[in-house]
Amino acid sequence: MRVTTGMIFESGVAQIQSQNSQLLKSQKEVATGRRVLAPSDDPVASARALEVTQSKSVNALYTSNQGYATDQLKLVDSKLSAATDLVTYVRTRAVESGNGAYTNSEQLSIAADITQQYSALQGIANSQDSTGEYIFGGYTSNTQPFVGNLTTGMTYQGDQGARTLQISSSRNLPITSSGDEIFNVLRAPAGSAFALSSAGNTGTALVSGLGLNAYNGHSYDISVGAGPTYQVFDSTADPTHAAPITPTVTVNGSDTTLTFGGVSMTLSGAAAAGDSYSVGTVASAFDVMGNFVAALQSGNSAVTRFGGRQAIAGMDAAQDSISRVQAGVGSRMLEVETQQNIGSSLDLQYSETLSRLQDADYASAVSNLSQQQIYLQAAQQSFIKVSNLSLFNYIN
Repeated sequence: MRVTTGMIFESGVAQIQSQNSQLLKSQKEVATGRRVLAPSDDPVASARALEVTQSKSVNALYTSNQGYATDQLKLVDSKLSAATDLVTYVRTRAVESGNGAYTNSEQLSIAADITQQYSALQGIANSQDSTGEYIFGGYTSNTQPFVGNLTTGMTYQGDQGARTLQISSSRNLPITSSGDEIFNVLRAPAGSAFALSSAGNTGTALVSGLGLNAYNGHSYDISVGAGPTYQVFDSTADPTHAAPITPTVTVNGSDTTLTFGGVSMTLSGAAAAGDSYSVGTVASAFDVMGNFVAALQSGNSAVTRFGGRQAIAGMDAAQDSISRVQAGVGSRMLEVETQQNIGSSLDLQYSETLSRLQDADYASAVSNLSQQQIYLQAAQQSFIKVSNLSLFNYIN
């Protein structure tokens, strides 16, 4: 084989470039701590590392959601605790109002206090989170859920939904609760019921007594006509109010007793046309408090006593309702904590897997770097020696 000077130069340059390339790769491994710098370095490890990286990113998103869920649930829990303190205070005042020695002025002072507590409860029920969304409005998070006041009554504008957040691949966690189930679904104790007057009534008649005899547990609505006359509707069996029931009416001085469906309800005062009343096992905390204020302001001892008893039963039911929801919030907070622990373990596993697939062995990488530096120096020195070979060097 004929070796030319050009071949010598080309081969020498190629060897130097090859050694330079390997040296550069080793330098990158040492500098980055990675042995897989390009998919071509290890195609199998690169593909697996991509999958693990994607899984790690998804786990990071779940971790972020878990943090937000924890913050949101803590906010809900704090608001429910505030509501519990408030209804406990109202119950205490209701017990206090039953003191027979209290004057009308003292009862009016309690009424003024309960009026403020009514507004405070509405503020809690309309609580917002850091983004301005209402936490007790269900899915309608941008609409104020409880609208109204003591005079007009309270209306719930939200829905029954609970917003959720995905905290794992298989779990969408509720992070809010419907205000309707907390504040509007107070259940009377077994064998009893709530008898309430509507907030917009113009007459002076208020409920002063309620007797139950073979009561079927249905909800009844009572409307007052001119005269006054009374119509009763069984809202449970007849939700469209198509079949009115005519109650038995007994008048005794300023007291009027209506008897229907196993219920005997006494009204004290003068009812006006258009007034309405209700009897049922479920009531709203706002309606109970509103009736309590009206009872305290009535100056009628029988009405005040009945309003106080209903307020005590209503606040007990409110505590039960809030406690039930709060227990659910607590269990969800525990679930989030468990998922956070799982997520931390997964993140550690993903990091270890990526390290095993991508990270360089520093001892081996440094050794290779030193070896390749020697190889490069040898290639350079040998090229210099070979390139200097010439017959002219031996001519005197």
